[in-house]
Amino acid sequence: MKKSFTLIELVIVILLISIVSYLVFSSFNIKKEKEYKVSLENVKEFMLKKFSYENTLSLVCIEEETKDCYIFIDENINKDIKIKNLFTQIPEVYNYNKDLNSYDFTKIRLDDIEYEPFFELKINSDKKHKDIIVDTLDERVYLFSSILKNAKVFENTNEIVDKFSENEIEVKDAL
Repeated sequence: MKKSFTLIELVIVILLISIVSYLVFSSFNIKKEKEYKVSLENVKEFMLKKFSYENTLSLVCIEEETKDCYIFIDENINKDIKIKNLFTQIPEVYNYNKDLNSYDFTKIRLDDIEYEPFFELKINSDKKHKDIIVDTLDERVYLFSSILKNAKVFENTNEIVDKFSENEIEVKDAL
């Protein structure tokens, strides 16, 4: 008479091996790149809720092909956090004034390679940032203002310039 394993014994052994391997490998801290899906309308609120910082918190979009955006906490990039699909195409960014001057970004150095960002929202320790206009070139224009919780959406840049002029007149009248 030959001795052999029954099917039930084999299934139990396989199950035990699977459970042990799961417990062993899940205890290792495997670094995974976190991806967040955020819209331009709520990106400021998202950043302030999700990340703590002392001096600066920045969202920087640098890769022109993939259009990925990264979080910088106190001038240090967190490579584990990547925000995808914030832009479908590279936007035009302006200073918030009636002349609509182009906003100039400072170059960023990562892994000994210098990049020129196409978008940056840099929040300081007072939770303030430079007021900018972002024209996504797809019928939506966003106004990022330090006094607003979320970006305000307009259909075109002319609406923003008109709103700026209205606000300017209102302030002059108040004085």
